[in-house]
Order: sequence, then structure tokens, then C-alpha cells
Amino acid sequence: MEWRELLTSMGRFGFTEREARLYLLLLRRGRATARDLTRDSQMDRVLAYRTLDAMRARGLVQVTTERPRRYVPIPARVLFDRSLFERRRALEEDLSLSHELSRRLPELTQSMTDGAPRFEVMTGVAAIYPYLKEMVRRSEREAMVMITPRALRESARFGLHEELPRLLKSGGSFRLIVGRDPRVDGLIRRFLRARKGFPRAEVRATESQRARLTVVDGREAMVFLIPEPGVRGVDEIAVWTDNPDFVGAQVAHFEAVWDRAQPVRAPPKPI
Repeated sequence: MEWRELLTSMGRFGFTEREARLYLLLLRRGRATARDLTRDSQMDRVLAYRTLDAMRARGLVQVTTERPRRYVPIPARVLFDRSLFERRRALEEDLSLSHELSRRLPELTQSMTDGAPRFEVMTGVAAIYPYLKEMVRRSEREAMVMITPRALRESARFGLHEELPRLLKSGGSFRLIVGRDPRVDGLIRRFLRARKGFPRAEVRATESQRARLTVVDGREAMVFLIPEPGVRGVDEIAVWTDNPDFVGAQVAHFEAVWDRAQPVRAPPKPI
């Protein structure tokens, strides 16, 4: 890894660029005086001393008792483990808070779902896939999905399938139409194993499948405007709506393709 890449990578663990430069120099030396580090880093003397003091206060380096005192880096593994532990703890706290807010906030925003039908244009996977996952989460009767093989892999990466057991266990149905592609055989195998005991979960395949849409309970739909995810230079764009006529048209299109598609059986395992 190049020096510039090292500096950038250290930033992911809370180091400023100046701190990363001094820390990496310390790792190379093992121990060094502030004067040595100032010279080697070609950093302003006052700035280097202030940075070292800040690093000591944050527990990134230690100092010896000798004179002149020398700085010693805290082992990298210790620092990274500490950073990851703090992140995991913060994530657990955020997860708990998100569950509480998700339970309470709909009481305040319920009125937003009333009134005239809406159309919303969403751009980028960071906006689209969490909302798509929420659609599946609030499904009560049926989720209908038409998807391309490449998009199926993408949706699995975002964990959309994690919301299906709740729907199926409550007696709801799930129908999936996907284009034939050996690259998704593994996903199909896992789905078919997981659906055992849930006869209302079905998969059908077509030879050529480029549309991407999801309809939940016949009352809301999301339609992707880009045939495939990850097209270079083009953001993901999708339209969500609860317009009854538009949703009804998507249901009719899904049913027409469903009737032509072939039921999928578990693909053979590779030898």
C-alpha cells in the first residue's frame, strides 16, 4: 500500500492526516523524540508538538520517562480493536434507538399517508433499498417482486430477504419472477430451502427479464427506471406510488408475466 493510501486508510479509524503521518513514522522508528518526528515529517514544530500532545491525550501514543522524552506508538491492533469495539457499541445503541423511534414516530406521521395518492422519485441505492426493505416489512398479505438476476444479488446484499419470514409466518404470500441466470442459482437454492413449510412462497423464471418492480398488498408499488443496477455513471432511479390505477397496472403486468413464467425447482448443486 502506498504512503498516501496508508494515510487515507488511517482516517477511517479516527486519525487526522497529521496524526496518521506522525503515528506511521513512530511505527517505523519504534520510539522517537518530538524533534525527530518534526524533522522526519517536515511538519511545523509548534503544530507537530500540539498534534503529539493531542495524540497522547487520545491514547494513540505514550511517552517515556527519560530525557528528552520519547514517544512510543500504541500497537496498531490495540487501536483498531478499540475503535471497532466503540463503533459496535455505538451501532447497538443506534439500533435500539431506531427500533424505539420506528415504533413511536408513525403515531406522529400517520396523517401523511392519508389524502390524495402520491408519487415519489427516489435516486441512489442509499435512498431506494432501505425504503424497499420497509415496504416488504410492512406487507400484510402479499409481496410481488419482478427482478433481474443482477438486481437479485444486489437486493440480497441489502438484506431485503430478511423481512420475508414474518410475512410468510403470518399467512401472507410472496411471489418472485426472475430471469434465468446460473449466477443466482445459489440464491435460488437458499430461498427454496427456506420456503419449505410455506407453500405461498413461489419463484418463477423467464428467459429474458429486465423489468424491476415490487408491489405490496396491491396498494403500493415501486418501479425502477433503470433496467440494471450499477450502470456506470447512472444513479439508480425508482418511482414509488400508492396511486390505485398505477399500482393496478403493475399488478396486471406482473400477473401476465407470472402466467407465462416457469416454476423454478432447486438448481443442481455444482460438482
